[in-house]
Amino acid sequence: MENRGASFGINFIGLNLLSIVILYLLFFLWQRDKSKGWLLIILGGSLNLIERLVFGQVNDYWEIPFTNIYNNLNDYLIFIGGIMVLWKKLK
Repeated sequence: MENRGASFGINFIGLNLLSIVILYLLFFLWQRDKSKGWLLIILGGSLNLIERLVFGQVNDYWEIPFTNIYNNLNDYLIFIGGIMVLWKKLK
């Protein structure tokens, strides 16, 4: 499924620039924390950004069961990284 926007198809002018700024900020968070969770978030976000810059869209190919929502591997890297960061903060 073609996704020209961000999560859930959200699309606006400047999305790519905002993605770059957020990834830059996440990189600084990772430098302070060195958590593997931050690295997964940065990796997934970077790969989605590269795909969006090269192809003008992100291809979401895995449907979440019992929904009409599609994701790709990069989205799951972001999700798992987020869980890892939260888990570390709540410990």
